[in-house]
This record gives sequence, C-alpha cells and structure tokens, in this order.
Amino acid sequence: MRVAVKNIGWIVVLITLALLSRQALAQKQSQGNPPSEAEQDSSFAAPDLADVVPLEAQLFSRLMILQKKIEEEPDLTTIEKNYDTIESNLTDLAVQLERLEGSRGHSYSKLVELKDAVRRNDKRLEEISNPLNQFIRQLGGWRNEWLTERKRWNEWQASLLKDGELNQLKLVFQDANDTIDKALNLILPKLEMMLEVQKKGGKVQARIDAQAAEVDSLILEVRRRAFVRESPPMFSPQYFSQFRSSGFWYAVAEAPGENAWLDVRYLGRNGWILLLHGFLSCFVIIVAYRNRQLLSESKRWRFLAARPISAGLFLGAMVAMLIFEYEKAPAMFRLANAVVGWVSFARLSGHLLEAAWKRQFVYGLVTILILNRIMDLLRFPLPLSRLYTVLAAMGGLVFCLCWARKNIGQESSNLYTRLLRLGSLSFAVIVIAELWGKEAFASYLFTSLIRSLGIVLVFVLFMYIVRGGLEWLFQTSPLHLSTRLYVDNSQLIVRRMARGLDVIMWGLVLLPAILKIWGVYGNLEEATKGLLTFGFNLGSRRISVGLLIAVAAVLYGSFAASWFLERLLMDEVLLRRRVEKGVRLSIARLAHYGIIFVGFLFAISILGFDLTQLTIMLGALGVGIGFGLQGIVNNFISGLIILFERPVRVGDYIEFSGNWAEIRKIGLRATTVLTFDQADVIIPNADLITNQVINWTLSSRLVRIHIPVGVAYGSDVPLVMETLMKCASANPKVTKIPKPQVLFQSFGESSLDFELRVWVLDADEMLSVKSELHQEIDRCFRESGIEIAFPQRDLHVRSLTDSVISGSTQASSDTSR
Repeated sequence: MRVAVKNIGWIVVLITLALLSRQALAQKQSQGNPPSEAEQDSSFAAPDLADVVPLEAQLFSRLMILQKKIEEEPDLTTIEKNYDTIESNLTDLAVQLERLEGSRGHSYSKLVELKDAVRRNDKRLEEISNPLNQFIRQLGGWRNEWLTERKRWNEWQASLLKDGELNQLKLVFQDANDTIDKALNLILPKLEMMLEVQKKGGKVQARIDAQAAEVDSLILEVRRRAFVRESPPMFSPQYFSQFRSSGFWYAVAEAPGENAWLDVRYLGRNGWILLLHGFLSCFVIIVAYRNRQLLSESKRWRFLAARPISAGLFLGAMVAMLIFEYEKAPAMFRLANAVVGWVSFARLSGHLLEAAWKRQFVYGLVTILILNRIMDLLRFPLPLSRLYTVLAAMGGLVFCLCWARKNIGQESSNLYTRLLRLGSLSFAVIVIAELWGKEAFASYLFTSLIRSLGIVLVFVLFMYIVRGGLEWLFQTSPLHLSTRLYVDNSQLIVRRMARGLDVIMWGLVLLPAILKIWGVYGNLEEATKGLLTFGFNLGSRRISVGLLIAVAAVLYGSFAASWFLERLLMDEVLLRRRVEKGVRLSIARLAHYGIIFVGFLFAISILGFDLTQLTIMLGALGVGIGFGLQGIVNNFISGLIILFERPVRVGDYIEFSGNWAEIRKIGLRATTVLTFDQADVIIPNADLITNQVINWTLSSRLVRIHIPVGVAYGSDVPLVMETLMKCASANPKVTKIPKPQVLFQSFGESSLDFELRVWVLDADEMLSVKSELHQEIDRCFRESGIEIAFPQRDLHVRSLTDSVISGSTQASSDTSR
C-alpha cells in the first residue's frame, strides 16, 4: 500500500508539471506576434466596383437609424432643472453649515444629518447624470465611427478613381460624403449641447465634493474635541453663572421655536410613509385580534395575542424608522414615531418579561430614550443639557446597583449581574466626567450607551418574533410537511436556520447600527460598506470581512445542504426503496462529502483563487503525501474501499483480534466499533482492509450455535440425543428450518462427546440463546438421570514384588524414627 501511495504522489506531480507546461505554451502562443500594419489596415482596402453602390446604400440606412436614435436623447431641460434644484439644496445646506459654526459643541448629530443630505444630493446628481453621460458616450462613439467612415471613403475614392473618370462612381462617392456630413451635422451639435449641460453638472459635483469635505472636516473636529474640550465643572461658579445670563433664558424661550412642528411640504411629498405606517399597524392589529387563539398556543407569540395594538404600532414604527433613516424626515415626525415605537416596545416587553427588575429596566431605558429625543429636538442650552445628563446617569447608576444586588443568588444571575455592574460603572464614569467638566465626552458616552442598549433590546425582541415565525412555519403552518424527515428534525431545522439568520442579522444589521450610533460612521449605508470592506491584504489579494462572510455562508450552506440531503436519503428516499441500512449509510455519506467538497471549491473561488492554480497545490500535496502522510492517505483510501465494497457495514457484528464488536460508524479515516463490554474502539480503516476480520452478519444475520456436551460412560445414547433435540425444539428462538442437529462426536477419555447444533435468526440473540440452551440441557439431564461427565482418574495396582514391598516397609520405619 505504501508503494502504491508513493506512486500516486509522483503521478500527481507529473500531471501537475504537464498541465503547467501546457498552460505556459498556450499563453506563449496566444501572446505570439502582433498583427501587422497591413492586417490592421485591411479594413480600408478598396472594395470591388460592384460593392460600392450597396455600401453607399447601407451608409444611408445607417443615417436613418442614427436620426431615430438621436431623437431618443434625454430631456436637457429637465436635467438642467434638476441641477438647479440640487444647487438650491446645496445653498440651503451651506446656510445651515454657517449656523453651526458658532455651536459646534452641540452639532454632531446635525452635522451627520447634513452629511446625509449631501450624500443624498450626490446620489441624486449621479442618477440624473448617468443617462446624460451614457448618451454622451454614445455620441462620441458615433462621431468616431462616422469620422472613420469619412476616412475610409476618401481612401476608396482615391484608389478607385485614380486610373480613369467614372461619372457614376463620382456621384456615388459624392452621395456617400453628403451622407457622412449629414450624420456628423446631427451628432456634433447634440454633442456640444450635451457637453455644455454636463459641464454644469460638473460644477454641481464640484460644489457637492467641497461641501462634503467641509462637513467631514467639521465632524472630525467635533470628534477630536469630544475628548479634549472642557467646560466649567458643575460645582464651579462659572457653571452657575451661566444660569444667570440673559442669553440663557433667551435660548430656553427660543429653543422650541427653532423646530418646525409640522412640515407641510414633507407631508405632501412623503405622506405615503405615514399611510404605510397606519396600514401596517392596522393590518397587524386586525390579524392579531382574529388569530388570538392561534397566537396563544405559540410559546413565542403568546405576548402578541395579549398586546395586539402594541404589536401593530411597534411593527409600523420599525418600518417607518427604517424609511426615515434614508428619507431624513423632519425632527418632529421622527420624535412622534420614536415615542409610539418605544412605548409599544415597552408594553410588549413588559408582558414578555417575568422578572420585575427586567421590566423596570426596560421602562427606565425607554423613558430616557424618549427624553433624549425631546432634548435633541428642543436643543436646550448647554447647562440644562449637562444637568439632565448628570441626573439621568445618577439614576441609572443607583438602579443598576440595586438590580445587581437583588439579582445575586438567582438562576442565570452571573451574566446579568456582570452586565448591570458594567452599566453602573459606565454611568459612574459619565457622572464623574460631567462633574469634572468633560461634558462632550460625557454626553457622547451617555447618548451612545443608551441608544446602543435600546437598539440591542429591540433587535432581540425582533429576532424572538422571527424565531417564533420559523417554528410556526416548520411545525404548525399549512406548509409543514408530515414526512419523517420534518417530524424528527423540525426542531433541528429551526435551530440551524435561526442560527444562520442570527449571524446575518447581528453581523450585517445590528453591528453597523452600533457603529453608526457610536459615530464611527455617519449612516447605516457607510457603516455596512465600511464593515464589509474592512480586511487585510494577502499577497495580491484583498481579504475583506464581506468576503469572509460570503465564504462562511457558502461553507455553512454546504454543510446544511449536505446534512439535509444525507437525512433525506437515509430517512426518505432510500428507506422507501427498502435499501439496507449499510448501503443507505454509504450512499448518504458519499453525498455528504461530495457536497462539502463542492462548497469548499466555491469558497476557494470566492476568495479569488483560480481553480486552475490548484494543480500546483495538488502537486505539493502529492509530494507531501508521498513523504509524510502515507498512513493518513492509506486509511483514507481504505475508507473509500469500505464505503464502496462494503465488506463491513454499520450494524454488522465482527470478530476482530479476538474481540466481538458492533460497527457503529464508518469514517473516511477510522471506523468506530462498540464491543459487548460497551467500550468504543477506534480501528484504522487500513487494519480492516489488510487484516482478517470475521463478519458474522455480512450476507445474513442467521448464525449457528455449537454446544458441546459430554455425558458419562454407560449413559443411554438415544436418550441423550432425544433430550438434546427436545431442548433445542423447545426454545422459540431456535429456527425450525434449518432444523437442530445432534451429533455423537466421539468417545472421549472420560465422556461420551455429543454436539448440539442450532440456528438462530439474529446474531444479537446468539449469546442469550446459548445461555438458555445450557440451562435447559442441565435441567432435562437431571430429570432424565443423565450424568454430565467430568474428568476422572482411577489407579489400579495389580501386583508388587517382594523387594518393592520390603523396601517400602524399611523406608516407612526410617521415617518414623
């Protein structure tokens, strides 16, 4: 076997070298000599005289087609109006930026909103400019084509009319030149107009880029100053003097007026969002009311039946929140939606949570989140904002310490206790920073922490509802299948699907939202792109998080698909065709490994590795196999032989190295057997192939038992044979066909030797039947008076000489002295 493996390794190396040399030769041939100038100019060779007129007709047809295509040009007036609208938006944004110059300490969220507005204008400009740029590219291509046609026809004319004058041919060339001039006269003015409009769009793009750069610089400055800017400590006279200034009370009075309580223009443009919110809420409420009984039967959806109105409002608020994230609704709309959503979330969570402290935690968190929204909307002066932050953080500190103390000693308390202590520590840091004068850092930490906790809890509730939906879909819905595969593995299917969905949602939805909240990125789109593009360089390839997620998804999908196909073959397809268990397992296992191998190849291709380059890896692997992995490959190939040839199968009883065992699992490297002492023994597959193995159940589970019996000399032989046959026939586990058999084997040294041979249908019952027959034979022999022989030795002294007797007597007397 070792020699064969070495030969296989060298064969793989030779094949690899042959493939590489062939590929290099093909590349060399493909890179051969470049085409000559004569070949490049062959398109300008003069045509035959018979082809000139048809070519001119084709040229005129192309002109007609060009006229129709040019009529499909984009509306330049609409494009210019859209550019003007974007410029107006940029002017408004510039005014807002100027207002923020004097209040940078409270402008981070507003700067993020302005950055999103700039990004939306940029995206809008790209949508408007794409058709224009595409049409300009088409006009440029048509211009080059017709200029090439002019050059070609001029060369043809010089070539065909140099030897003589052909008036008709002159007219044909004149018509061709006129057609080309008309085409260029159609293209060039349009191209000039398009370029002029594109130039205006370029100016708008430059203004957007400049504004985006300005906003980015302000955001970076705000982030930098969040850790270095200081305000007066809250116990200092400078802090209390801020309340006595006239500007403070003016800012308090004017704060609500700075925000539009109702934006009629936004309502007119995006009223469909409110309609969608209302429709979804009403739909969920009606469905929950009509199916309260069904929801009550579900463990995970029971709370929805108890709070149908809150469930509808919560779902509608989540959808509206996602739309507002991209549409940037006015602050008043977002505040109203947040209040509805958070109150609905609190009612749903309050009914779902059993521990009192958990409900109190959710209610307190929702209250702070709503107050934060109100503070952001009203934009209260800095002293009031600092006072609110300190009071809220001190309340969170006290409650977290109390909840952590109450939670000690309860079940599953370690995790919650640690989290509550960590929260109390965070609130303590916020209070100290605010009192010390680090108000920017304290505000940043407080706001980010509270929003992160809120989004995590909402996400957990949402995934809890989704998990209930999966359970309903695979267990009680009309789509649920009553097959054995689904009945036996429904929980496992739900668990694996939920696990994959959790990874996707946590990695691609929740994590970008957390990064946005903490200010790492300005919006969800940037956070998602930044997270997916984050990575490292491996040689000339870029390995990003998105690439790794795709690879992990492919591998997880291949494993899930292989598991599903394996179970489907084992429990459904092959079982219905009454294929024996060993064959079913072999086919299912090969399908399992095949799908995993295909998934591995897909994962390699996603990473950017060319599959043709795997020949080098296979060559190196072949060399490694030839030198160091002989045993592993030997067992691997032996495992394939076992799966295909099936000398042993799962469930077979074998006798190996003097031990009896049952085959439990056949792997590609080793086989697991279970001895009758309930010990798991791992046997390398090569040992099962190269060594002698007795398989008691390979072709049939019918086995024969040999019971040797020895009776004393003088016993009634017919009675002994009749008794043994009677004992065998009385046992219900002994087969009638083949019949039991009693043989008089031999005359032993101290017994008459008999042998009882019986057949048992299942090898599982071999030992128990043997024990039962031993007991029955002993009982029947006692009743019949048949003696079971045992070894005996009798000494018979026939005669002794006088010398021996005298010698013996003398020895005895000497001993007595």
